[in-house]
Amino acid sequence: MRLSLTQISLTAVVALSVLFSSSTVTVSAAPAIRPVKYDGHRVIRINIQNQAQLDALTAHEESLKLDYFTHYKVVGGNVDVRLAPEHFAEFQTLNLDYNVQIDNLQATIDQEAQENDVYQAKFDKARKSNARNPGQVFIAADWFAGYHTYAEHQTWLSTQISTYPTIASSFSAGNSFQGRPQAGIKIGSGPNHVVFHGTQHSREWITTMVTEWLADQLLKGTDTRVAGYLKKYTFHIIPIMNPDGFVITQTSNRMHRKNAQVNGGCIGTDTNRNWGKGWGSPGASTNPCADDYRGPSAFSSPEALNIANYLKALPNVALYIDIHSYSQLIMTPWGYSATPPPNYNSFLKPLVKGAANALAAVNGVQFTSGDIYNTIYPASGNSADYAYSISVKAPLAVELRDTGRYGFQLPANQIVPSGKEFWAAFGYILDNLGV
Repeated sequence: MRLSLTQISLTAVVALSVLFSSSTVTVSAAPAIRPVKYDGHRVIRINIQNQAQLDALTAHEESLKLDYFTHYKVVGGNVDVRLAPEHFAEFQTLNLDYNVQIDNLQATIDQEAQENDVYQAKFDKARKSNARNPGQVFIAADWFAGYHTYAEHQTWLSTQISTYPTIASSFSAGNSFQGRPQAGIKIGSGPNHVVFHGTQHSREWITTMVTEWLADQLLKGTDTRVAGYLKKYTFHIIPIMNPDGFVITQTSNRMHRKNAQVNGGCIGTDTNRNWGKGWGSPGASTNPCADDYRGPSAFSSPEALNIANYLKALPNVALYIDIHSYSQLIMTPWGYSATPPPNYNSFLKPLVKGAANALAAVNGVQFTSGDIYNTIYPASGNSADYAYSISVKAPLAVELRDTGRYGFQLPANQIVPSGKEFWAAFGYILDNLGV
């Protein structure tokens, strides 16, 4: 997405995201500064019925300044886009089949902020009332009742490590473009390694919380299987893979997807189109202002390069999961090729199908499973493909709730249900890796 001068300058966005770095921010209420407004912006689901419609959409996507929320842009598919009100008349001339998912995006952003302000007030009150043990609020169940600031997430990590020192330790995969650590928590001591992270795409806040929910379950061990998991696996968990982008979503642009690199006058590289396997193939944009901009070269983004190097340095990586939202999917490689990997039918396909079934058994929520290319869209330069290429046994990409009703503004009351159902899927995967 190209930011106009009527919204906020590129320099201002970068300055705000640097201002709110971990070195300058203390634990506080969610930042109220969101200069980019989306009043009257619609989220529209386009049903692409034939090649002529696909061609028309592609031909007009730049003049319409479309922000793709989903990317299944193929004949027979449907795609969710954000459309500014000044472009709606032009869009209607294309005579596409569509329905409006969200009729005023800013209203959903405002509602999210208002609900989280109420939660944040309760959270701050609880922290102050526990002055002798302020870390208590970071291990209480109420942590998962709302969304949190970047600084709070960093405090959450350090609190878990200090609370569970015998099974947990800290690590960082490296630093982001603006110098923030890709901070994580390591849990367990098994010979087989499991790596997963959330928030590669920064506007997908639910992924941070679900990643932390999985870590919380491993630390507290209420599931009787956990003791065995901690002996069999070592878990490497990074709740916020893209910290610069995450800070941008909390300070200047809630809909920012990419990292904070400046490319051709626009902000960000899509780090999940920047990995080395299949980079440059169809399924990523060469336009620096597009939300799926692949970057000038493979691994030009430090965030992707750091995680790749971290993965390569680990022996016996049994599982890698890149957690996204939204669309309710559990997927395997490939994203760059329509032909799945050799062990897709024998191992990967039944693994993700079983995980989706286990997830559905919790709340009845249905997830679709399959390979990335044929399940959603071509996606070259993605993390799961790269992980497979370096012999990670089960590299997966997940899209959490929902299917478009709320999109990236998933209400906080869905954090715990999302965590519980994905824990069921996660447990199924761990039980069926064959290691």
